[in-house]
Amino acid sequence: MMITLEAHYVYLLIVSNAIMLALACFCFTRFENRCKQIEEFWSSPTGSAVADNDSDDTHAQMRMTQRLEKRVGELQRTVKVMEIEKANVSSAPPVERNLPIENAVRMARLGATIDDLTKNCGLNIGEARLMQKLHGKTRLAAGNA
Repeated sequence: MMITLEAHYVYLLIVSNAIMLALACFCFTRFENRCKQIEEFWSSPTGSAVADNDSDDTHAQMRMTQRLEKRVGELQRTVKVMEIEKANVSSAPPVERNLPIENAVRMARLGATIDDLTKNCGLNIGEARLMQKLHGKTRLAAGNA
């Protein structure tokens, strides 16, 4: 019975050692990544400028500068995504209507053709046909009869 208990303790010791080793590896990799970040910062122009500064607020400025650099990086990534989305959207400019829709209605009532409505009012063909159907002289004549 004593041998069984000792075997359990040995297994428990092996498992705990494996967990401790995994934890140590994890902490070491995090420490190594953090050291790389700090080294990259101090080798950057911003880090050099902070190192040259002899004020007492060097650490506060360094933290602020790191936050600003991180934010600038995020904004640059956002701009790139927006440029890609803009390139994917059709590059046809929206139709600018120089005259208000009331002028198109007035022209349709006066008997303007589809070509007149499209050229002068900036309507597309479907809109011009609709204007003629809704406000054209043929509708008024049919309504009076």
